[in-house]
Amino acid sequence: MSAMAKQQRAKGDTFLREAQGTLSKKTWFASSTEQKYEDAAELYDKAATAYKVGGYHSEAAAAYAEAATLQKDKLKNLSDASKCLSNAGSCYKKSDPSKAIECYRSAVTLLCDAGRLTQAAKLSKEVAEIYENEGAGDDDPNAGGDNSVALAIESYEQAAELFEMENAKSQSNTCRAKVAELCSAALDPPDLLRAAQLYEELGRHCLETNLLKFNAKGYFLQSVMCHLANGDAIGAGQGLSKFEGLDYTFADSREGKFAKQLVDCVDGFDSEGFATACFEYDRISKLDPWKTTILVKVKRSIEDQAGDGGDDDLEGLA
Repeated sequence: MSAMAKQQRAKGDTFLREAQGTLSKKTWFASSTEQKYEDAAELYDKAATAYKVGGYHSEAAAAYAEAATLQKDKLKNLSDASKCLSNAGSCYKKSDPSKAIECYRSAVTLLCDAGRLTQAAKLSKEVAEIYENEGAGDDDPNAGGDNSVALAIESYEQAAELFEMENAKSQSNTCRAKVAELCSAALDPPDLLRAAQLYEELGRHCLETNLLKFNAKGYFLQSVMCHLANGDAIGAGQGLSKFEGLDYTFADSREGKFAKQLVDCVDGFDSEGFATACFEYDRISKLDPWKTTILVKVKRSIEDQAGDGGDDDLEGLA
């Protein structure tokens, strides 16, 4: 423990005792009572800052939470309460992800009540990322199987809706893309049909904006791949035709040509042609982990239907 950390710890303890002492004082007038709560909240905030600087994140979060309670219940200041809860969540994120989520969710509720939807959306996305990266929902008895993934999907959906209410389309699309990614590659069993529909919607949204038109091809390719991984070659072919009609550049694009090769190989049970198509595409546009995961599923389904027990590594691309 460094000298600065000890100093900040002592400072935080002092502010904490002062806050508790302030709250214990008796007051006779409403104005005095309000001032007492304001002073105590400020002292809790100072204690939290000192703890945070000293690296005592749990203590800082607890102090912020006390300040939030005073701001919300005694002073009816929802703006400051949501700020304190957000700060508490940021501190708990370093020590206790489950408590961080609890604080963030409380802050989201207050921000929505105050009409501050963009800030609420950002915190909802923060919650989703904690569930996704920390697995904080695995001990939640109310979420069923695959808790952390399911709860991450739910939180990303909430963030997308809130961003959309504020017309923040780019941020909303980013969250919906995460929902599609988790549905198709992390959820067990995967919800590939829903993912295919989400990627199609994202592609359509991109076509509505000149700045994002180029991204539509990638989403349309992902939609086709999800249909194929779901064992629906007919749906993939229909989607391919639909996307060529929606975006006249899709058929001649690298993504469009690759999608057609994949559909043709699945229709012809051609696992070797499938692996070759993947290899050639990877030479120019490196296959990311999501695409590799989905393509391995498609390749496996081709081999199962063809009765060919080949490997699952896409010729070393997995």
